[in-house]
Amino acid sequence: MTMATMDVYGFVHEDLRAARKAVEDALSICMEEADESDGSGNYFRWYVPDGLCVQIRRNSGPYQRWVGDPSHPWHPDFGLLVWVHGQSPESIAKCLRNSVPGLLYLESKETMC
Repeated sequence: MTMATMDVYGFVHEDLRAARKAVEDALSICMEEADESDGSGNYFRWYVPDGLCVQIRRNSGPYQRWVGDPSHPWHPDFGLLVWVHGQSPESIAKCLRNSVPGLLYLESKETMC
C-alpha cells in the first residue's frame, strides 16, 4: 500500500452550511450532502474519482470518524474539520489557505491509499 497525505483544516464555529458555502465559493465547486454511515447525521463532500476529495464534518459526538473517546476530538477548539486528500491537493490547499475566512490549517497526516 502507498502512503498518501491528507491535510486537515478547522473552523472554530459549528455552522456546517456556512462552512460549505465558504469552501464552495473559494474552490468554485458544488459539494453534495451525504449521510454518515451510522445514521447519526450528515456531512458535505466533493470528489473527483481517482482524484481529489474535500470533506467537511462536525468535530463532536457521533459525527467523529476516528477511533477514540468522542469527548476528546482531534482539535477540541474547532467545531468543524475539513479534510483534503487525493492526487495533487496543492492547488486546493492554496485556495483554502488564502480564500476561506476563519479556516485554519491544522496538520497533515499520512493515510493509506
